[in-house]
Amino acid sequence: MDLVTVVLPVGATLVVAIMGYLQWRRSERRQAVNETALRELAQADRRSAARGRYDQQRLQALQELLEQLRELEIQSRWNAGGRDLRAEVPKINAFLIKRGEVLEDEERQLARQFLAGLTWIDQHQAEDRLRWDERRERERAAHGVDIGPYESSWESTEGLDWVPEANEAAQKWMSARDALEERLRQALQGL
Repeated sequence: MDLVTVVLPVGATLVVAIMGYLQWRRSERRQAVNETALRELAQADRRSAARGRYDQQRLQALQELLEQLRELEIQSRWNAGGRDLRAEVPKINAFLIKRGEVLEDEERQLARQFLAGLTWIDQHQAEDRLRWDERRERERAAHGVDIGPYESSWESTEGLDWVPEANEAAQKWMSARDALEERLRQALQGL
């Protein structure tokens, strides 16, 4: 029995020491996992805050871009070729450069496509207006008849069927405008 009385306390001490060591290792691992999770959570919060600022800047840039493009369309329709809108293109290009960090390449391309279609239509309207004014002067001089001022369907919401290229240009700016408006809707929805 002497052996059992000596071995039993030593064995129990060893078992308690091993269990204590294993429990300490588990708690160390749990603490390391918790610390890693806390660091990752803090990083995710920082990324989320930065992403929120980016999303807000992007939303604002899209809104400003569409506002400027719509304003050009309105000017074009009001003037119907009376003023050359190609002078406005550098302003839009400067905006695209300034806000390039938040606008995607496709959005910049859509803005340029919008401008290309709109300025083509505007330039064509200017040429039509000039031809009409020349014809009006000829009619006045030759027959004393005034055929009236230039009227354009571009001023209204009617279709642009006067020249096949006009439909192509109109399609260009309308599809670009629609795509940019869809991008803005998605940005507003946080997509």
